[in-house]
Amino acid sequence: MEPQMVENKRIGVNEFTGRIVSGITFLDCDFSRTDLSETQFVDCSFYDRDRQVGCNFRSAKLKGASFKRCDISVCVFNFASALGLEISECKAQGADFSSASFMNVISSKSWFCSAYINKSNLAYANFSKVNLEKCELWDNRWTGANVMGASFAGSDLSGGEFSSFDWRSADFTGCDLTDSALGDLDIRTVNLDGVKVSRDQMSELAALLGINVLG
Repeated sequence: MEPQMVENKRIGVNEFTGRIVSGITFLDCDFSRTDLSETQFVDCSFYDRDRQVGCNFRSAKLKGASFKRCDISVCVFNFASALGLEISECKAQGADFSSASFMNVISSKSWFCSAYINKSNLAYANFSKVNLEKCELWDNRWTGANVMGASFAGSDLSGGEFSSFDWRSADFTGCDLTDSALGDLDIRTVNLDGVKVSRDQMSELAALLGINVLG
């Protein structure tokens, strides 16, 4: 029988590889460099509310892993190998994904990204220098997220909430932004080539420039 709480533990390299892990609270645990390929975490918490610290997934192997209905707030995912990672219906406020890799590099000129992050709270999360091109990233809350130097080109960002968000700091060309609350997006300063928005959104964006869209 699985314990319901694991505290201050260095997780073994292959301890959870490929497993389904459900309903466990991990407090200040170290998952760094562990192999979590194809591991499924369901209804788990990795956030210590009393000490306001998360778990460490630095340089972990997260290929095909998933977090569903989990609390990964302020967890550290720096330099993780995260191709195909799924984060669904999670609390991820302040989580640090900077320099994580969602890419499969085939050659110096051929590569692709894969990630499924949806219906999650990503407020104040750090995605700086992350490549999330052509990924499924819909229905998320991006309030105050750090996306400096990141690329979301071609991704589905529909249904998102983007208040207190710096649109100028990342590449959003070709993105689907339909049904999103676009916050302070200024179409004069952000490259929106190929971006999809609804007529109502276009009216709101144009209104900021003093233009009335009719019909």
